[in-house]
Amino acid sequence: MNFWLRTSAARPPEARYTAGDPDTRFAPYLHEGVMRLAVILVTMSLLLVAASEALACSQCMCGTPFPAGVFGGVVPTHVTYGLEDRYLSKSNALDEEPGMEDEREHRLAGFGLWRPHSRFALLGRVPYVFKEITTTPEGQPSSLERAHGFGDAELLAMIGVTQTNSTALGAVTGFTAPTGNNDLTDANGDRLDAHLQPGTGAWTGTCGLNLAMTSHSGSWESSAVGRVNGTNAHGYHYGNVVLYNAGFTSPSRNGMRLMLQLNGRSAGKDRLEDGTEGENTGGTVVYVAPGIRWVSSLGLGLEAAVQIPAIQALYGIQTERTTARLNLFMAH
Repeated sequence: MNFWLRTSAARPPEARYTAGDPDTRFAPYLHEGVMRLAVILVTMSLLLVAASEALACSQCMCGTPFPAGVFGGVVPTHVTYGLEDRYLSKSNALDEEPGMEDEREHRLAGFGLWRPHSRFALLGRVPYVFKEITTTPEGQPSSLERAHGFGDAELLAMIGVTQTNSTALGAVTGFTAPTGNNDLTDANGDRLDAHLQPGTGAWTGTCGLNLAMTSHSGSWESSAVGRVNGTNAHGYHYGNVVLYNAGFTSPSRNGMRLMLQLNGRSAGKDRLEDGTEGENTGGTVVYVAPGIRWVSSLGLGLEAAVQIPAIQALYGIQTERTTARLNLFMAH
């Protein structure tokens, strides 16, 4: 996600510092060590918060706010666009009666990135979602419901706060607009469950920080982003969310890079349409996310990654399952 860093490998000290100068000879190593330590400390503190305070729902996407297939050590470009597909899956106990509910979702999103300046990037994303919920009340047969439609459009900006040749600190801010339908009905005219609706029906504000560092060994990054959700016309409020991420991207070999990330999410409980708290909503989950990225000499790129739940501290009865992400993009 270090999109304004102009090189993915640090130059040797001899190319930047006067040989034999004791005041500057070791400066790059000291600076790199301090920044690497900062990334580690930020990551450890966030994971400690996640493990000690359970504050996850299908609307809370987990991962870096900007597409990892576009940033993370790739030389910056002015315009990038592409398609992203995310597969999500979870299960939880029913709120109204004994039983279980299984949720599956494919979120296909078109995105465009405009980067007019080395310290500024603007990202827009419009998803089309396919949702499926299987409900199994205790002692009764299962029922299956499906829905699809355009989801909520998102606009994010990353603004450079400070940067050097190898490190960058940026502010992330933006919002999600309620462009998706939140009033879909079934064949009988009854409104579908809130988690089947393509849109949330409410605005969301996003704000956070991203720290990135690049060196000869690869790119390191760490971020923390908060999301504040509004309440829709039906009274449903998705719990507010904190997303925290740390990752490493290897140097390029014939256009190929390996990635390893930790993606965490802590969410408050949802407030249901009747005004009560959802007992089986909210909590903390941390994923281990290995992946691979390929970028051709023409700018065509492909990224694939999976998120494997490593820590789950969720309210009530919930289970988050392995998710997957696939990006296809073109950079100019």
